[in-house]
This record gives sequence, structure tokens and C-alpha cells, in this order.
Amino acid sequence: MTIAIGTYCRFQDRNGADQGLNLQNFFAGESRSFGGASYTFANFGFSGSAVDATGANISAQLVFAVNQLILNTAKTAADGSWIVRVQTVWLDPVSLAETGQFVSETYAVLGYDHNNLRLGMRLGSPIDAITANIPRRVLSTSMVGSLPATGAIPLS
Repeated sequence: MTIAIGTYCRFQDRNGADQGLNLQNFFAGESRSFGGASYTFANFGFSGSAVDATGANISAQLVFAVNQLILNTAKTAADGSWIVRVQTVWLDPVSLAETGQFVSETYAVLGYDHNNLRLGMRLGSPIDAITANIPRRVLSTSMVGSLPATGAIPLS
């Protein structure tokens, strides 16, 4: 069985404002419309998410060929704590027509690393349990019990 998978990435600031950087990785040289936005082709790979055994740490990576534009973008995204909304879709392997959405994920840009050939943009869980400014999950006392009001945590 042959399958094809495509990825749409939409970059937003911490408040959800679109940063004008929408990328797709399967229609070379073309812009595609998806979810009401236009996505430009970029040659990148997406690792997919990895979750630890407790479900607490979610990580993924976008991998790009390194150039000055992507270096500047990665630095701006990491310094600004941007959000990446990743939509993975199934494609017909012959026509590359979208046949369905596989998964929709939201990540925070945590940082990046690079060498002379590639740049890896590190993505992680967008959960912000304190300010709740990313729409995923907010920890509340009903979920985790009483939270300390000071930095002093008694050991008993």
C-alpha cells in the first residue's frame, strides 16, 4: 500500500495573530489554500509528535535546509515564543489530491539548532498553565488540587 502525507504549518504569535508565514511541503512551486489561508511551498520535513510515558512532554521538530531567511525566521519565532499550528493531511499518491486530514496539532516554538546544511526548529507543548494564553489546556485546582501561593513549598 502506498500513501502520501502533506503538512501545512501556520505560524502565529503567542496571542494567536497570524505572522504571515504559512508553509506547505508537498506542492512544489505552488501556493495552496487550506482552512481559509494561503500556504506557500517550502522544502521542510516534520517529525511528528513524540510524547513521553506520562504524557507531560510533547515534542516535535520542523527541519529546513539552512539559509539566512530561515535562520532569521527561526530566531524570531523562538525569541517571540511563536505558535505553530500543524495540519497533516492524507494525499492520493498519484494525483496528490487531499483525501482527508490526518491530525491537527498546536506547538510552541522552543528553540532551534543548525549546522551548515540543516536547521531544526524545536517544538513543544503549548500548554501555559499560568496565563492560559494558548488554547490547549489550563491547569486548575479542580484538576491538580491546591497550588502553592508562594515560592516556599513545605516538605512534610
